[in-house]
Amino acid sequence: MNNNRKCHVKVLNDILGESGVVAFGAKLSRDGLCIQAIQKGGTRLNLTFEGFLKGYCRELSGQQSLSFRKLVEQATTDAPRVAEPLFLLALAQGKAEYVLGLSEGSWMEQDYRDVLSLYGQAGSMASLCAKSELPNRYANVWRAYRAVKEKPAADRRVNALMRKKTLEALEESGVTRYGLCRALRLNKGNVYAYLAGDDSKVSRKTARRIMEYAEERGTQEGAGHPVCVTGED
Repeated sequence: MNNNRKCHVKVLNDILGESGVVAFGAKLSRDGLCIQAIQKGGTRLNLTFEGFLKGYCRELSGQQSLSFRKLVEQATTDAPRVAEPLFLLALAQGKAEYVLGLSEGSWMEQDYRDVLSLYGQAGSMASLCAKSELPNRYANVWRAYRAVKEKPAADRRVNALMRKKTLEALEESGVTRYGLCRALRLNKGNVYAYLAGDDSKVSRKTARRIMEYAEERGTQEGAGHPVCVTGED
């Protein structure tokens, strides 16, 4: 396993922890780490801010080590975008004063002093990140965490709405669930469970494919036109 692969595996382990998540995908974009998680049986994703920060720091720095000395060095040289999550991680672990000392003389020092002062006033990480005085670069890290943490629940809500439309379309078209799975080359167990009410069994993308196929089949069946099936996930 090469170093990049090892780093990504470690990142995902840090972020997902022992949360019961059984499938996930991750990609790095210019805006940071984008995580998609699929949960089993509706289990809540137990993602902590500290866990998210560990993974984020590893991803942005390109290294496995969470040594604050090494991260500060990376922030002042090759990876300036790690500066904000690394200091938030230091706050979460009670090591902000240590990291402030490491940043002395760098471009981050004054920012770190200001954020540490705000943290003293706020008293908690959530309160700090809600402060309007917090620089946007730090607030964006918190927003990214909230988006990741809340995505599975948001996906389940959307999947539930699409499931209702799918079931109506299937009933109108006469297409069986088996026929749908065969046409779209989807796992029968997951699709059957999803259509029975388990919104965690398929991704939002797959739920949309299922709905669109069922609706298109219902529209075209009577006209005798062939149904165009989109590519697999």
